[in-house]
Amino acid sequence: MKSIRKAGVSGIRASLEPASTSANVDPSIVRAGKDEEGENNVLPNLLLDVREGFLGAFRSVFREFGVTDQQYRVLSILFRMGDLETSKLARHARIAAPSMTGILDRMTEIGWVARKVPQGQRWGMVALTATGRRLIVKLLPKTTQRFASFEAALGQQKLEQLGELLLDARVALRELVASSPKTAPASGDRALRGRGVIKKRGKPSKRSGPKRKAGGPRS
Repeated sequence: MKSIRKAGVSGIRASLEPASTSANVDPSIVRAGKDEEGENNVLPNLLLDVREGFLGAFRSVFREFGVTDQQYRVLSILFRMGDLETSKLARHARIAAPSMTGILDRMTEIGWVARKVPQGQRWGMVALTATGRRLIVKLLPKTTQRFASFEAALGQQKLEQLGELLLDARVALRELVASSPKTAPASGDRALRGRGVIKKRGKPSKRSGPKRKAGGPRS
């Protein structure tokens, strides 16, 4: 378990930075589950702030090289792991499959990646081109330096603690989702509609001609 946690902490080095909006939050308020204005559920806001803070800290580097944070994730994953199936690449990069298709289309057009279907395989593979490899080799020292600044500011001990807490939170959330009952109210409604208990909703009919006033004479 400790080795898994250690690997996860390394992964944190590609995913976190505190946002300036959260830097001055009173710890006692956070423990109470409220923000400065007394709003509940401050933790989700803090997590969003951390994510946006990290991306904001690295976007200046990405802009310098003309890449987006999604494109950087694709480049760095392919550099570390080699050729990957599109579905696996999307999963590792935390990018939805439909969005990944558009991202790869653009990166293929620029010349950073190439897509191919090896003989005898059903699924297409994505690989770095020589141009894409040269780009990520130039980018990595910059992003590594940027993260080192964050690590120095936060401190190694706090970073380790943060990694362990986030790993525990991820496991707990996955278990919660897995244990949640799967409901299908739509199928029940269809059964009731089949027996005529629930009528199908239709668009209201439009009446032609002027409305008759209540109590008025019939024409």
